Amino acid sequence: MPRRKGKSAFDDWVEILSRLPWQACLILAFVSWLGFHQLAQIELPKPTTVSGLGAAYGPMMARTLGMFMQLMAPAACVFAALISWVGKRRRTKLLADAEARTTVAPLAQLTWKEFEQLVGAHFERLGYSVRFTPDGADGGVDVVASKGSETYLIQCKQWRATQVGVSVVRELFGLIAARGATGGYVVSIGPFTPDARAFAAGRNIELVDANQLLRSKRAAAPKSPAAAAPALKPAEASKTSSPTCAKCGSQMIRRIAKQGANAGQAFYGCSAYPKCRAVLPATRG
Repeated sequence: MPRRKGKSAFDDWVEILSRLPWQACLILAFVSWLGFHQLAQIELPKPTTVSGLGAAYGPMMARTLGMFMQLMAPAACVFAALISWVGKRRRTKLLADAEARTTVAPLAQLTWKEFEQLVGAHFERLGYSVRFTPDGADGGVDVVASKGSETYLIQCKQWRATQVGVSVVRELFGLIAARGATGGYVVSIGPFTPDARAFAAGRNIELVDANQLLRSKRAAAPKSPAAAAPALKPAEASKTSSPTCAKCGSQMIRRIAKQGANAGQAFYGCSAYPKCRAVLPATRG
């Protein structure tokens, strides 16, 4: 990461670490202190000859590094944890304030960064850990949401007058495959083109109307399946609406293939897996 003018290496590390959840930063603070503290306890050899001085140089440098970093590394992690915690509080307040409005117009008045923060706050409320990509280097991804072994890539589009086209969705689909992510979301204030919707259909990508993120808090129930998508439940249908397994009679669950020739495609798998390995294409009624 290039050093910004007027910033030290300590500042750069704090900025990088603050993109992690604050709990992870505190764990890193303890682990880094423990590791560097052990390094600071290295016993130095006592050279008896001039040639032995060279052999003592390496352990001496390692011990010096440990003595210095056992203070600096945990301090950077603690500062990053504080910044991460404050950032999460701000995102939560931003989402709560937006949901308290009687209209969804404030979404268009947010800055692009506030819009990303609001989307991240929605995922955090669903139990995900979110990480925001560096400014200007997102590579097609603005937010990364993780829960357990599942990772979702999120692209935020605050386009008011322009429709989100198929190129945006196709780019995200390529990133999902390249990074081995579970799926992805494109969240936009404006509409999506028919080509974009057609490309996302049947794939592990949800096209989300950003206004629904706020409306879902006000409405008792969504009016259509498209409106239900912004609830952002991972790409699994509820058992009550899924087909029944023809082999064992159990309910089937909608899943996304993570590898193989059908990677990224949706399918129904038996909920009794691995006892029952029956599958159905997701396109079947």
